[in-house]
Amino acid sequence: MEHINTTIDENLLNDSPVYWDEDTLHQKWKDFLECSISHAELTIPVKRFQLQIESSTDYLETMRCWSKMNGSARLNAWKRLLEAYESIVQEVLPVCVQCGECCRKGSPTLHIEDLELLQVGKIPWQQLVTLRADEPVYSPFDEKPFLLPSECIKIREEPGSNQCVFLDDQTTQCKIYNDRPVQCRAQACWDPAPARQVSKLPYLTRRDIFGEVELLIEIIAEHDQRCSFEKLSEIFTHMTESEGRAVDKVLELLAYENHFRHFFAERLNIPEDTLDLVFGRSFAELAPLFGFRVVTEPDGSRCLISDAP
Repeated sequence: MEHINTTIDENLLNDSPVYWDEDTLHQKWKDFLECSISHAELTIPVKRFQLQIESSTDYLETMRCWSKMNGSARLNAWKRLLEAYESIVQEVLPVCVQCGECCRKGSPTLHIEDLELLQVGKIPWQQLVTLRADEPVYSPFDEKPFLLPSECIKIREEPGSNQCVFLDDQTTQCKIYNDRPVQCRAQACWDPAPARQVSKLPYLTRRDIFGEVELLIEIIAEHDQRCSFEKLSEIFTHMTESEGRAVDKVLELLAYENHFRHFFAERLNIPEDTLDLVFGRSFAELAPLFGFRVVTEPDGSRCLISDAP
Protein backbone atom coordinates (compact mmCIF):
# COMPACT_ATOMS: atom_id res chain seq x y z
CA MET A 1 0.00 0.00 0.00
CA GLU A 2 1.38 3.41 -0.98
CA HIS A 3 2.41 5.66 1.93
CA ILE A 4 0.83 9.13 1.87
CA ASN A 5 2.90 11.98 3.36
CA THR A 6 0.62 14.06 5.58
CA THR A 7 3.37 16.33 7.02
CA ILE A 8 2.47 20.01 6.63
CA ASP A 9 5.25 22.35 5.53
CA GLU A 10 6.14 24.55 8.52
CA ASN A 11 6.75 27.60 6.29
CA LEU A 12 3.25 27.20 4.87
CA LEU A 13 1.81 27.22 8.36
CA ASN A 14 3.73 30.38 9.28
CA ASP A 15 2.23 32.18 6.28
CA SER A 16 -1.31 31.54 7.45
CA PRO A 17 -2.93 33.98 9.92
CA VAL A 18 -4.38 30.93 11.70
CA TYR A 19 -0.97 30.18 13.23
CA TRP A 20 0.29 33.69 13.95
CA ASP A 21 0.88 34.81 17.52
CA GLU A 22 0.45 38.48 18.45
CA ASP A 23 4.07 39.41 17.69
CA THR A 24 3.84 37.79 14.26
CA LEU A 25 0.55 39.56 13.59
CA HIS A 26 2.10 42.95 14.31
CA GLN A 27 5.11 42.17 12.13
CA LYS A 28 2.95 40.87 9.26
CA TRP A 29 0.80 43.99 9.43
CA LYS A 30 3.88 46.21 9.44
CA ASP A 31 5.34 44.36 6.44
CA PHE A 32 2.03 44.57 4.59
CA LEU A 33 1.72 48.31 5.15
CA GLU A 34 5.29 49.05 4.10
CA CYS A 35 4.87 47.05 0.92
CA SER A 36 1.41 48.36 0.06
CA ILE A 37 2.05 52.01 0.87
CA SER A 38 5.30 52.05 -1.09
CA HIS A 39 3.37 50.97 -4.20
CA ALA A 40 0.32 53.18 -3.63
CA GLU A 41 0.10 56.63 -5.18
CA LEU A 42 -0.81 58.51 -2.00
CA THR A 43 -1.09 62.29 -1.94
CA ILE A 44 -1.21 62.45 1.86
CA PRO A 45 1.62 61.73 4.32
CA VAL A 46 2.19 58.01 4.89
CA LYS A 47 2.21 58.44 8.68
CA ARG A 48 -1.18 60.16 8.62
CA PHE A 49 -2.55 57.39 6.41
CA GLN A 50 -1.24 54.71 8.78
CA LEU A 51 -2.73 56.41 11.86
CA GLN A 52 -6.15 56.53 10.22
CA ILE A 53 -6.01 52.81 9.48
CA GLU A 54 -4.78 51.93 12.95
CA SER A 55 -7.50 53.94 14.65
CA SER A 56 -10.22 52.02 12.80
CA THR A 57 -12.55 49.69 14.69
CA ASP A 58 -11.42 46.65 12.67
CA TYR A 59 -7.77 47.22 13.51
CA LEU A 60 -8.28 47.91 17.22
CA GLU A 61 -10.65 44.96 17.65
CA THR A 62 -8.34 42.58 15.82
CA MET A 63 -5.28 43.55 17.86
CA ARG A 64 -7.21 43.38 21.13
CA CYS A 65 -8.85 40.00 20.60
CA TRP A 66 -6.30 38.12 18.44
CA SER A 67 -5.02 35.80 21.15
CA LYS A 68 -8.58 34.66 21.94
CA MET A 69 -9.64 33.99 18.33
CA ASN A 70 -9.87 30.54 16.79
CA GLY A 71 -8.55 29.79 13.30
CA SER A 72 -11.55 30.87 11.24
CA ALA A 73 -12.00 34.03 13.32
CA ARG A 74 -8.38 35.00 12.66
CA LEU A 75 -8.80 34.45 8.93
CA ASN A 76 -11.90 36.64 8.90
CA ALA A 77 -10.24 39.32 11.05
CA TRP A 78 -7.19 39.49 8.75
CA LYS A 79 -9.50 39.72 5.74
CA ARG A 80 -11.35 42.64 7.34
CA LEU A 81 -8.05 44.41 7.96
CA LEU A 82 -7.13 44.13 4.29
CA GLU A 83 -10.59 45.35 3.29
CA ALA A 84 -10.29 48.28 5.71
CA TYR A 85 -6.97 49.18 4.09
CA GLU A 86 -8.56 49.19 0.63
CA SER A 87 -11.47 51.29 1.86
CA ILE A 88 -9.25 53.92 3.47
CA VAL A 89 -7.01 54.12 0.40
CA GLN A 90 -10.10 55.02 -1.60
CA GLU A 91 -11.50 57.55 0.86
CA VAL A 92 -9.37 59.46 3.35
CA LEU A 93 -11.32 60.99 6.23
CA PRO A 94 -11.39 64.82 6.01
CA VAL A 95 -10.16 65.22 9.57
CA CYS A 96 -6.79 65.82 11.20
CA VAL A 97 -5.47 62.82 13.14
CA GLN A 98 -2.50 64.84 14.48
CA CYS A 99 0.18 62.61 12.98
CA GLY A 100 2.62 65.54 12.97
CA GLU A 101 3.73 65.12 9.36
CA CYS A 102 2.68 68.63 8.32
CA CYS A 103 4.67 70.03 11.26
CA ARG A 104 7.75 68.04 10.25
CA LYS A 105 7.73 69.49 6.75
CA GLY A 106 8.03 73.07 7.95
CA SER A 107 6.89 75.69 10.44
CA PRO A 108 4.07 78.12 9.64
CA THR A 109 4.46 81.61 8.22
CA LEU A 110 2.51 84.18 10.23
CA HIS A 111 -0.24 86.44 8.92
CA ILE A 112 -1.63 89.75 10.17
CA GLU A 113 -4.38 87.82 11.98
CA ASP A 114 -1.71 86.14 14.13
CA LEU A 115 -0.39 89.38 15.63
CA GLU A 116 -2.62 89.08 18.69
CA LEU A 117 -1.03 85.70 19.51
CA LEU A 118 2.30 87.51 19.84
CA GLN A 119 0.91 90.46 21.76
CA VAL A 120 -0.66 88.28 24.47
CA GLY A 121 2.35 85.95 24.68
CA LYS A 122 0.75 82.84 23.20
CA ILE A 123 3.68 82.64 20.78
CA PRO A 124 6.96 83.82 22.39
CA TRP A 125 9.00 86.29 20.34
CA GLN A 126 12.17 84.22 20.76
CA GLN A 127 10.52 81.44 18.75
CA LEU A 128 10.18 83.65 15.68
CA VAL A 129 12.54 84.36 12.78
CA THR A 130 12.31 86.90 9.97
CA LEU A 131 13.00 85.79 6.41
CA ARG A 132 14.00 88.88 4.45
CA ALA A 133 13.32 89.85 0.86
CA ASP A 134 15.31 87.92 -1.78
CA GLU A 135 16.14 85.03 0.56
CA PRO A 136 15.68 81.61 -1.08
CA VAL A 137 12.88 79.47 0.35
CA TYR A 138 10.83 76.44 -0.66
CA SER A 139 7.18 76.56 -1.62
CA PRO A 140 5.10 74.44 0.81
CA PHE A 141 2.83 73.44 -2.08
CA ASP A 142 5.20 72.21 -4.80
CA GLU A 143 8.48 72.14 -2.79
CA LYS A 144 10.21 74.24 -5.44
CA PRO A 145 12.69 76.98 -4.46
CA PHE A 146 11.99 80.65 -5.11
CA LEU A 147 13.20 84.06 -3.88
CA LEU A 148 10.97 85.85 -1.41
CA PRO A 149 9.50 88.99 -2.99
CA SER A 150 9.10 90.56 0.46
CA GLU A 151 9.82 89.69 4.06
CA CYS A 152 7.78 87.32 6.19
CA ILE A 153 7.95 85.99 9.74
CA LYS A 154 7.98 82.31 10.58
CA ILE A 155 7.96 80.20 13.69
CA ARG A 156 11.39 78.67 14.22
CA GLU A 157 12.31 75.18 13.09
CA GLU A 158 14.42 72.66 14.97
CA PRO A 159 18.14 73.04 14.12
CA GLY A 160 19.14 70.86 11.20
CA SER A 161 15.56 70.05 10.18
CA ASN A 162 12.33 71.57 8.89
CA GLN A 163 10.35 70.52 11.97
CA CYS A 164 8.38 73.20 13.80
CA VAL A 165 9.70 73.86 17.32
CA PHE A 166 6.20 73.45 18.75
CA LEU A 167 5.81 69.81 17.65
CA ASP A 168 6.18 67.40 20.57
CA ASP A 169 8.10 64.43 19.17
CA GLN A 170 6.94 62.10 21.91
CA THR A 171 3.21 62.66 21.44
CA THR A 172 3.18 64.12 17.87
CA GLN A 173 0.96 66.84 19.38
CA CYS A 174 1.29 70.58 18.83
CA LYS A 175 2.32 72.39 22.02
CA ILE A 176 0.26 75.46 21.08
CA TYR A 177 -2.59 73.67 19.31
CA ASN A 178 -5.37 75.79 20.83
CA ASP A 179 -3.49 78.97 19.90
CA ARG A 180 -2.00 77.83 16.59
CA PRO A 181 -1.56 80.34 13.74
CA VAL A 182 -3.98 80.84 10.85
CA GLN A 183 -1.85 78.83 8.46
CA CYS A 184 -1.89 75.81 10.77
CA ARG A 185 -5.67 76.01 11.12
CA ALA A 186 -6.05 75.97 7.33
CA GLN A 187 -3.61 73.08 6.84
CA ALA A 188 -5.30 69.91 5.59
CA CYS A 189 -3.20 67.12 4.09
CA TRP A 190 -6.26 65.71 2.29
CA ASP A 191 -7.12 69.06 0.67
CA PRO A 192 -4.53 71.79 -0.06
CA ALA A 193 -7.15 74.34 -1.17
CA PRO A 194 -7.74 76.05 2.25
CA ALA A 195 -3.99 76.52 2.83
CA ARG A 196 -3.53 77.94 -0.67
CA GLN A 197 -6.33 80.40 0.01
CA VAL A 198 -4.78 81.51 3.31
CA SER A 199 -1.39 81.99 1.61
CA LYS A 200 -2.94 84.87 -0.35
CA LEU A 201 -3.63 86.82 2.85
CA PRO A 202 -1.15 89.57 3.96
CA TYR A 203 1.86 88.24 5.84
CA LEU A 204 2.96 89.61 9.19
CA THR A 205 6.02 91.91 8.97
CA ARG A 206 8.36 93.55 11.45
CA ARG A 207 6.64 96.90 10.87
CA ASP A 208 3.39 95.33 12.10
CA ILE A 209 5.15 94.27 15.30
CA PHE A 210 7.54 97.19 15.95
CA GLY A 211 5.77 99.98 14.04
CA GLU A 212 5.35 102.16 17.11
CA VAL A 213 9.12 102.16 17.77
CA GLU A 214 10.21 104.35 14.86
CA LEU A 215 13.90 104.30 15.82
CA LEU A 216 13.97 100.52 15.66
CA ILE A 217 12.18 100.55 12.28
CA GLU A 218 14.85 102.94 10.96
CA ILE A 219 17.66 100.70 12.22
CA ILE A 220 16.01 97.64 10.66
CA ALA A 221 15.76 99.49 7.33
CA GLU A 222 19.45 100.45 7.57
CA HIS A 223 20.42 96.85 8.26
CA ASP A 224 18.34 95.68 5.30
CA GLN A 225 20.12 98.17 3.05
CA ARG A 226 23.69 97.58 4.24
CA CYS A 227 23.38 93.83 4.86
CA SER A 228 20.96 92.64 2.21
CA PHE A 229 20.86 89.03 1.10
CA GLU A 230 21.57 90.32 -2.41
CA LYS A 231 24.93 91.70 -1.24
CA LEU A 232 25.77 88.43 0.49
CA SER A 233 24.96 86.49 -2.67
CA GLU A 234 27.02 88.83 -4.85
CA ILE A 235 30.12 88.59 -2.69
CA PHE A 236 29.97 84.78 -2.45
CA THR A 237 29.60 84.66 -6.23
CA HIS A 238 32.63 86.95 -6.59
CA MET A 239 34.67 84.73 -4.26
CA THR A 240 33.79 81.66 -6.31
CA GLU A 241 34.64 83.35 -9.60
CA SER A 242 37.95 84.60 -8.19
CA GLU A 243 38.75 81.04 -7.02
CA GLY A 244 38.81 82.08 -3.37
CA ARG A 245 40.91 85.22 -3.66
CA ALA A 246 38.01 87.36 -2.41
CA VAL A 247 37.49 85.35 0.75
CA ASP A 248 38.63 88.29 2.91
CA LYS A 249 35.80 90.39 1.49
CA VAL A 250 33.29 87.71 2.47
CA LEU A 251 34.67 87.54 6.00
CA GLU A 252 34.57 91.34 6.26
CA LEU A 253 30.89 91.41 5.31
CA LEU A 254 30.10 88.59 7.75
CA ALA A 255 31.94 90.44 10.52
CA TYR A 256 30.22 93.74 9.73
CA GLU A 257 26.74 92.18 9.76
CA ASN A 258 27.50 90.45 13.07
CA HIS A 259 28.81 93.72 14.55
CA PHE A 260 25.78 95.69 13.34
CA ARG A 261 23.18 93.41 14.96
CA HIS A 262 25.01 93.12 18.28
CA PHE A 263 25.98 96.81 18.45
CA PHE A 264 22.37 97.96 18.26
CA ALA A 265 21.11 95.06 20.35
CA GLU A 266 23.32 96.24 23.20
CA ARG A 267 22.28 99.89 22.89
CA LEU A 268 18.57 99.20 22.56
CA ASN A 269 18.51 96.32 25.07
CA ILE A 270 17.27 93.86 22.47
CA PRO A 271 17.39 90.33 23.94
CA GLU A 272 19.89 88.04 22.20
CA ASP A 273 17.27 85.36 21.56
CA THR A 274 15.10 87.79 19.55
CA LEU A 275 17.78 89.04 17.14
CA ASP A 276 16.63 86.65 14.42
CA LEU A 277 13.21 88.27 14.60
CA VAL A 278 14.51 91.86 14.64
CA PHE A 279 17.27 91.53 12.02
CA GLY A 280 16.54 88.20 10.35
CA ARG A 281 18.93 85.30 10.09
CA SER A 282 22.59 86.24 10.50
CA PHE A 283 24.95 86.03 7.52
CA ALA A 284 26.87 83.31 9.36
CA GLU A 285 23.67 81.25 9.51
CA LEU A 286 23.00 81.86 5.81
CA ALA A 287 26.50 80.89 4.65
CA PRO A 288 25.57 77.17 4.23
CA LEU A 289 23.24 78.22 1.40
CA PHE A 290 26.42 78.92 -0.56
CA GLY A 291 28.19 75.72 0.50
CA PHE A 292 30.20 77.10 3.42
CA ARG A 293 30.24 77.05 7.21
CA VAL A 294 31.52 79.85 9.40
CA VAL A 295 33.85 78.55 12.10
CA THR A 296 35.07 80.67 15.02
CA GLU A 297 38.67 79.93 16.01
CA PRO A 298 39.86 79.87 19.67
CA ASP A 299 41.34 83.37 19.23
CA GLY A 300 37.95 84.71 18.13
CA SER A 301 38.79 84.99 14.43
CA ARG A 302 36.49 83.51 11.82
CA CYS A 303 37.14 81.32 8.82
CA LEU A 304 35.09 79.73 6.07
CA ILE A 305 34.95 75.96 5.70
CA SER A 306 33.70 74.55 2.41
CA ASP A 307 31.04 71.85 2.62
CA ALA A 308 31.40 71.03 -1.07
CA PRO A 309 32.49 67.42 -1.82
